Amino acid sequence: MTQLEGRAGDLSHDGRGVVRVDGKVYFVEGALPGERVRFTRGKRWRRHETGRLDEVVEPSADRAAPPCEYFGTCGGCAVQHLSTGAQVRYKQRTLLDNLERIGRVSPHVVLEPIVGPVQGYRRKARLGVRHVPKKGGVLVGFRERHKSYVTSLDHCLALHRDVSEMLPALHEVVSSLSCFDRLPQIEIACADQATALVFRHLEALSGGDYEVLARYARERDVDVYLQSGGPDTVMPLPGSSPRTLDYALTAHDVRIAFAPTDFVQVNAAVNAQLVSRAVELLSPVPDDEVLELFCGIGNFSLPIARRVGRVIGVEASEIMVGRARDNAARNAIGNCEFVAADLYTEAVRGLSSRDGCNKLFLDPPRSGAVEVVRDLVPTLAPERIVYVSCNPSTLARDSEILVRREGYRLSAAGVVDMFPHTAHVESIALFER
Repeated sequence: MTQLEGRAGDLSHDGRGVVRVDGKVYFVEGALPGERVRFTRGKRWRRHETGRLDEVVEPSADRAAPPCEYFGTCGGCAVQHLSTGAQVRYKQRTLLDNLERIGRVSPHVVLEPIVGPVQGYRRKARLGVRHVPKKGGVLVGFRERHKSYVTSLDHCLALHRDVSEMLPALHEVVSSLSCFDRLPQIEIACADQATALVFRHLEALSGGDYEVLARYARERDVDVYLQSGGPDTVMPLPGSSPRTLDYALTAHDVRIAFAPTDFVQVNAAVNAQLVSRAVELLSPVPDDEVLELFCGIGNFSLPIARRVGRVIGVEASEIMVGRARDNAARNAIGNCEFVAADLYTEAVRGLSSRDGCNKLFLDPPRSGAVEVVRDLVPTLAPERIVYVSCNPSTLARDSEILVRREGYRLSAAGVVDMFPHTAHVESIALFER
């Protein structure tokens, strides 16, 4: 195997060091920007190769000792070897680089990063389950980095502490089920006052299995759900009465209820700050009418509605729209309207008929909101757009359209450290006409 030496210039989107040697690009796991490293060549691709780190010749001042014993194997975290401050700086630089390189735009103001706890922050997660006799039986944990195997975890620094502490017993529970080798996943959802576990099973459970799970639920004070197929098959464990899952956005006098498999922002403390910043950037006044697209269950809609005349939330999923309506009723908010619509087709143009909507709020998935900024914004012509993004490259692409084609100014942008110790870059941006 060929060993090479070079200096890492940056991190890739998944946290690997980018090393250039003789004009070739190598993605080296474990290398940090500025470090000189020796590595062994790995797989070859058309435009790059991978490398296995052998030695850090000149370490970075930002290198840190990973706090987790599973780091390097478990795929849950990618950059624990980078200090937390440097992680945030890396994400901010990634955002600004994408905006400049892809979108050819720069924010007039770079917002202060939103940060929160770096351990015990995950209130939502999907744990893989595998039966591997050679490794002692049932394994429960996150997927291994760049592999389909499961890292068997006895604890996890990223997961909510209550969930981390129950991992050893979770191995035992799954092992005792009749379908232990046909149970691929456990989804976890932590609310303010309750925790739910959703067991995905590919075979029917026996009466004895129900008893095992019921006993586990009592002992651990959790609510157990079963999932035999798609999302519509999720149901509480027979005979149980699960508690409502919800969380408070105290600054806005709102409580958001959710189902255990619903999408919610995983980091509660950071989400609360993000909502407040989003409302601040929207600069709401009582006469405003706000159109929010990709509204989900109302995480942003309802706090915004406390400050404006009307909010119209649009989401593709009828189920999520129903949940948003229920949350509006739970909070006695009557100035929100929620509708279901496909935001990736030309039908999005029909939303421009929402007379009076003078501000737009976007929180799209990783694919971004190009259909919206291309087909809706020209006719709706909102005076202010707040855009929450989980992918800096698609935000940059959409920013170019808004700034260069539609005449908006990118007034502000900054990162949101929703997933500490990972390379995931969440951000928020403000556009003004």
